[in-house]
Amino acid sequence: MTVAIEGAVIVRDYEGAITNQIVYKQRCDASGYIAPKSPIVVSCMPGGTKMYGCYHTEIFVCCPFCGNRQKVRLQE
Repeated sequence: MTVAIEGAVIVRDYEGAITNQIVYKQRCDASGYIAPKSPIVVSCMPGGTKMYGCYHTEIFVCCPFCGNRQKVRLQE
């Protein structure tokens, strides 16, 4: 089960036999703004393997409402 620590709203969390996929949208925690662009898909290996996606971090562009540069952090 994936948890959005900050800056994201989980749209779908799929646990497969080979890889897990997390689909999320970027969200500004200060204003609640959710980015209108397409959801982002991140894949990782199941079983807690530390690969890109099992602990995902990125920074998205400033929020158009408050100017906050929100960090996105997901943890599986």
